[in-house]
Amino acid sequence: MNLSGAINDLSLHIKNMTDAIRHRGPDGEGFLFYDGENITPAFCNDTPEQVLGSSFNYSPKTNIRNYSGNYLFALGHRRLSIIDVTAAGHQPMSNKEGNIWLVFNGEIYNYIELREDLKQKGFSFLTTTDTEVVLTAYSHWGEDCVKHFNGMWAFVIFDKRKNSLFCSRDRFGVKPFYFYRDSHVFAFASEQKALVKLPFVKTGINFNAASAFLAGDIHSIERGEENMFKNIFELMPSHNLWMDLNKKSFQKTCYYELKFNNEYSDYHLNSFEKYKSEVESLFVDAVKLRLRSDVPVGSCLSGGIDSSAIVSVIGKLASEGHSVNLGGKLKVFTLKFDDQSIDETRWAKYVVDQTKAEWHLVSPDADGLLKNLETLNYCQDVPICSTGTYGQFQLMKEAKQSGIKVVLDGQGGDELFGGYYSHSKVFWKELLRNGKYAKAVLEVSSDGKTFVNLKEYLKDSLKSRFSSFSLMKAAYNAVIPQNSFLQENVVDEYFQSGIFFAEKELSRSSSLNEALKRDFINTRLKMYLKYEDRSSMWHSIEARTPLADDDKMIDYVFQIPSVYKIYKGINKYIFREAAAKFLPREIRERKDKLGLVTPIDKWTKQIGNHCLHYFDDSISDLIDVKKIKNNPKKFFNINNHADGTRIFRMISFAVWKKVFQM
Repeated sequence: MNLSGAINDLSLHIKNMTDAIRHRGPDGEGFLFYDGENITPAFCNDTPEQVLGSSFNYSPKTNIRNYSGNYLFALGHRRLSIIDVTAAGHQPMSNKEGNIWLVFNGEIYNYIELREDLKQKGFSFLTTTDTEVVLTAYSHWGEDCVKHFNGMWAFVIFDKRKNSLFCSRDRFGVKPFYFYRDSHVFAFASEQKALVKLPFVKTGINFNAASAFLAGDIHSIERGEENMFKNIFELMPSHNLWMDLNKKSFQKTCYYELKFNNEYSDYHLNSFEKYKSEVESLFVDAVKLRLRSDVPVGSCLSGGIDSSAIVSVIGKLASEGHSVNLGGKLKVFTLKFDDQSIDETRWAKYVVDQTKAEWHLVSPDADGLLKNLETLNYCQDVPICSTGTYGQFQLMKEAKQSGIKVVLDGQGGDELFGGYYSHSKVFWKELLRNGKYAKAVLEVSSDGKTFVNLKEYLKDSLKSRFSSFSLMKAAYNAVIPQNSFLQENVVDEYFQSGIFFAEKELSRSSSLNEALKRDFINTRLKMYLKYEDRSSMWHSIEARTPLADDDKMIDYVFQIPSVYKIYKGINKYIFREAAAKFLPREIRERKDKLGLVTPIDKWTKQIGNHCLHYFDDSISDLIDVKKIKNNPKKFFNINNHADGTRIFRMISFAVWKKVFQM
């Protein structure tokens, strides 16, 4: 977007941007140019012939290479064909009048219901796409259209009638939206790498974000609007952004706020049965909606409760004749490791046996990790903080090679229903705060680890009360020896910026639901969704997360009192029971939790010395390179999981900096 008349070669720039994210949409490309009066769609090499030969008014007739000179703005789109794979789904798409245009990434899962509703209001449709539903919904409801959507999205609408741009991102941040803005230009993209391609984008390393990544906890990724790339901002989830093209003015608004029940309530069987029945119904509906696809759908399967429940429901729906495009047989994808302490295939097998799914096992290893380190960090745009991302990356690769274009995954279940140990500790505190001492004792001792649980609870409570910068820094450095390889100003910045204390907000929550909201909104879950989006889209696969973006289910679950989410020491109790009739008994009764675990400490030991060359003077303002080179044996001395994680993050940061030439 040209704000001052100072940008030349706009067609070249928009093409470079879409080329940078071709992996997100290899099925087609399209462009739009606007000079202040005329709107002209354009095509290039990846635009399908069927699009060029179609009669839609948004079908381009001119090659982008024929464009030169200055324009007010240009829009570019890469298409991953999922719903209506014909020429009808080409973007940028316009309404019949040609005065409203849209570029859209994501899926509106309730598009069929919305289309029928809009037909009743007098609208007609030329396609069967959800993209046209977004356009028509905007025509009818304006910016409030997003309140009607159940799905994931990042889109921009050019409204010529109002001479404005309307940008929006989904409620929980499943789909990404980044932008750059200065006095001369406004640019946006689904990935930062597309913005970095622009020669006029003034960026560099954001020292605050880099310090948080290197010195902070594992969730210190993209916590705020500005992240690892300086001056490149994220449109936050649940936000719209308006731009008035006449005034060159911007306005951001929040269209959704997740509300939660903060009141304590005792457990009652009748209430439990009501909640269980409704959660079951909402969950099945969420999965059903996310099975809508004109291309084959598969699923990740870890062996945990969440993905097992999704696969089990898919299997049941398919066996009952529900219309599901499985490409023949349900395909599921599971990580397999030789280390039995982290391998979950024995659990996944129960689900595979029950559903008769086609089982694809993926066995990532340290050699593959080393080989893919640069690709992984480029793919993700920010340094990866865990080798779990590599495991996920390999799962998506296998899905693509198996002919699957859409996968369902269980992200969000832990943050929605209370699946982490940290949630248990908050719940114990909630019980004590409400005078439920006997129940608190029962919950703390229910797993037979009373002393360990009390110790962790007290440690957590003490940490949450610390507010002294000097005391916290001293204690922090004492227990994390890897910090001695960071420059002192990195740790100082981490504490002085307040990020350390922000990371401890969960333990300060007054109720379990409040803690879950902290995990659900802009922190832990958003980070996991970001990794999932990049890993899947790198392989041109759309990942769908029923437990992370179905607003109807999420709004309901956050009104359920805490006592139904953790009960007698069983985490995610209400969800376990709601999904019980779908799950194999062994999964339903499973009490341990692993998540997407990979042997990060073992792999880091194996690849460490092979990564030493990434530590050069270009990162010496953040990492003490000289100290590492003088004593690599000490640096790569890994005694536990935490050591492996810290060292891997430093390796990842060094790789990322090289890849992006920052």
